Amino acid sequence: MRVLIGKLSNKERRLFPFLVLALFVVLRTRCGIAAPPQPVAANKNCGLVTVSGNQFLDGAGKPLLLHGINVINKSQAEGYTKNIEQSDFATIRGWGMNCVRLGIFWDGLEPQPGKIDEEYLDRIARIVGWAKAEGLYVLLDMHQDLFSVKFSDGAPAWATLDDGKPYTPTAVWSDAYYASEAVQTALDHFWANSPGPDGVGLQDHYTRVWRRVAERFRDEPAVLGYDLMNEPYPGRDNARNRLAIINKIVELLPARLGEKAPSLSQLAVLAGTPDGRKQFTDWLGDMELFSAMLDAGTPIMQSFERERLQPMYARVRRSIREVDPRHIIFLEPATSANIGIPSAITPLVDEQGRRDSQQAYAPHGYDIVTDTPHSGLRSSNARIELIFKRHAEKAQELKMPLLIGEWGAYYEDPSAVEAARFVVRQLDALQCGDTYWAYRRTFGQSPLLKAIKRAPLPPARSHSRHE
Repeated sequence: MRVLIGKLSNKERRLFPFLVLALFVVLRTRCGIAAPPQPVAANKNCGLVTVSGNQFLDGAGKPLLLHGINVINKSQAEGYTKNIEQSDFATIRGWGMNCVRLGIFWDGLEPQPGKIDEEYLDRIARIVGWAKAEGLYVLLDMHQDLFSVKFSDGAPAWATLDDGKPYTPTAVWSDAYYASEAVQTALDHFWANSPGPDGVGLQDHYTRVWRRVAERFRDEPAVLGYDLMNEPYPGRDNARNRLAIINKIVELLPARLGEKAPSLSQLAVLAGTPDGRKQFTDWLGDMELFSAMLDAGTPIMQSFERERLQPMYARVRRSIREVDPRHIIFLEPATSANIGIPSAITPLVDEQGRRDSQQAYAPHGYDIVTDTPHSGLRSSNARIELIFKRHAEKAQELKMPLLIGEWGAYYEDPSAVEAARFVVRQLDALQCGDTYWAYRRTFGQSPLLKAIKRAPLPPARSHSRHE
């Protein structure tokens, strides 16, 4: 620089500082980062997080281990963002975390067919900005539970084609995937890409929504990437899967219980009651029985992944890549992988069959006692170990980084501290990323916080997403 300046005329020398300042502003604009109101950490490369083999790399090309928590508001009445505040992200950073998985909703993004709610996108962008200011990365998660806002959250009501079938709520909310005809029918219509009220296929709407999200955040280095669908479930195949699992248990229990073994109808009733579920999980502490149960459901769930889930992911990928070739696409397997059923997901490819270089594997890990009163005391270390072992094996098969997008769901239950510590040991052994379910402001006073914390992370300035 000194040699260059020496060759300038006196006039050029006087103008030089202003030229440098102008160049600085241009570079900031090209990096897609607006000038902040106060100094933030340096990122000379203006780099996004990328994938290399089975690792995440930060903007400077250094290996990045992600450790964070889910942040979400599921309330349509609150616009899916109320009560998420800037101070929450300072709290999360203070807990030694470096990322959040932020729930976003199709219902919020497309409340009417073909009409994107730009104000909701603005609110999402504001939340991303708050996280970014605190040195946190953000994974955008298109969230759903029971598919639709009609039953829980996710798809808009207009995209919920339930054919007038009855909705059956259940004691454990997720059992409605098996018990409710309305939920199953609406899911089947989505996987079939049935036309919505405007004649456009439901998946076509979904992909266009993802395209708009990617278009909005394509230049934002604080965004890790896009989690295409939270916990994908099939429709009526849920009932087939449950029946196959129960039949296998009925087949194997007599060898263990003799005449006390329940019949098929008795076992189906037991699985739907709190006390029966407690007994059910005790039996499934037998790892031979548990593994056989998983094997019974594997063909059905893998068929769903190959025939319906994978084509939907390919459709969404194409739509995203039309506007954003760089951010990571996070692939969730069918929800059955949460409890250890092996996934049949394969890497996404482009139209020429070339592997997309920016993708990661993002399963969830939950024991079968999750969302029951026994989530802490009756959690099985053996079952948990099997679940995470299978996730790691699948990530190696896919040649992708592994991020456990959800685990825990202990809701500050003090009896779950040891269960949480065991999960953390699995995560540490695998050296994979994770985002705990889920953030609450009161979590800071829970003994669970100490259980999930690891060694302090580097300061925010080394996370290489700020200018």
